[in-house]
Amino acid sequence: MEYSNILYHNTAMKKHTLVFALQLIYLISSAQQWITKNYLYDSIIDVKYGTAINFNGVNDTLHMNIYTPKCSDAISRRPLMLIIHGGAFLAGTIYDPNIIKMSRDFAKRGYVTAAIEYRLGFVSDDNAWTCNFPNYSCIFGTDSSEWHRSYFRAIQDGKGALRYLINRNVQYRIDTNNVFVVGESAGGFIALGIGFMDTISEKPILANAISSVPPPHISSQNCTYNVGKTFTTTTIARPDLGNIDGNIEPTTVKYKIMGVGNYYGAIMGDYFKYTKAGSSAPALYLYHQPCDLVVPYNTGRVQAGFSWCMANCYSCFGIANTPIVYGSNSIKNMITTNNYPITIYNDMTTNSNPNSCIFGTWSCSDQINNPCHEIDNYTLRTTNMATFFASKISTTTICLPETINLIKENTLKNDILISPNPFNERIIITNTSNQNLKYNLIDVMGNNVSKGDLSEGINELHFNNRIKSGIYFIQIYNNIYITSYKLACVEN
Repeated sequence: MEYSNILYHNTAMKKHTLVFALQLIYLISSAQQWITKNYLYDSIIDVKYGTAINFNGVNDTLHMNIYTPKCSDAISRRPLMLIIHGGAFLAGTIYDPNIIKMSRDFAKRGYVTAAIEYRLGFVSDDNAWTCNFPNYSCIFGTDSSEWHRSYFRAIQDGKGALRYLINRNVQYRIDTNNVFVVGESAGGFIALGIGFMDTISEKPILANAISSVPPPHISSQNCTYNVGKTFTTTTIARPDLGNIDGNIEPTTVKYKIMGVGNYYGAIMGDYFKYTKAGSSAPALYLYHQPCDLVVPYNTGRVQAGFSWCMANCYSCFGIANTPIVYGSNSIKNMITTNNYPITIYNDMTTNSNPNSCIFGTWSCSDQINNPCHEIDNYTLRTTNMATFFASKISTTTICLPETINLIKENTLKNDILISPNPFNERIIITNTSNQNLKYNLIDVMGNNVSKGDLSEGINELHFNNRIKSGIYFIQIYNNIYITSYKLACVEN
């Protein structure tokens, strides 16, 4: 063989090898599409998506934070994922660190993600419920109807937030045939309602007009969801809450919910019974721990485990006026027993509650630092859900990442030290990032409490009794990165 032919042969072999290698890389990466975190992302913060009337008859303005994967092409569409925070329908924020992390992580997987607000609060009881526990009276509704009505309002808001994004599917390059809804705790309730409450027959009776009730007892008027609200009348009206879709952002654009993710949430009725054989109902991911004190794993009352702990271990009144709900295991049994055509991924654990004040793992005292009402292994559970949902996505024009597997994680987390936690009148923030930063301190309702600049080194923030006891989130950020921390304030 002549030298030129040998050179040609070797060059051709290298080209074929390179083509084969590229094809192999593509096949491998395609197999992990929607699972591996391949993408950089952009954040669009504090986007107003609508207004709706709250439990006291006043309009609440609702916002969302949107995260979009960066693509090097201009034609691809991306699946959409709504991510919904928890907080017993009474508190919580889109700035919760877990919600921010999940929103970013699924944007890195190629989804457009949106963390959404919804109306919070209910009419608190007019009785005084006192206990040596912060804000104990805040979890007592005037009756169990208030929980149903809060739940229904939140579902309406979630559906409105979804339609807001669907109406802007071109702007955000959303594939409207591949929508997913995920939530934790109360957010799990809402995700299930958005995904499966789709006929007027499923509207709760208690979401219709019901009798008015007295205003909250004065001990409840400092609850976070009551702050800034006035109760000037002798009764609070409870009108019909409207249809199951609410009024925010009507749409004529068709869309399809392909999957629902429920992290330790529940439902208040059988929203699956109208699912017909042969229909393409959303697939359902379920995660829950049997030792959960807040939302029952099976069928029971909201806060039942926590109520047992407070009554038996802390000499408090048990929590009254809570509804019976169907936890994740009851949901699974409801679907399988009735042969509803819904595909389930069961990611539930088996660690049961010992019903003990101080003895044993997951006892009342153990759950102060080791709560069952949370995700036990974030990486495992979210990867399991991502893998399950990936098999349901039909998007074909896949977003091409600007950079593959070279995402720089937020380094601010390693450069910030915050103490003490819990705090009282001051917070000390040590900044070792070699740059000036900014901070926002936010309460659980998403209200900005304090903001300002952070210089390099030690920064002391003094509040001089201006901040009430409760849970807060502090955001530390620069022009590129933002990181959040959860803090507790304890008054003297």
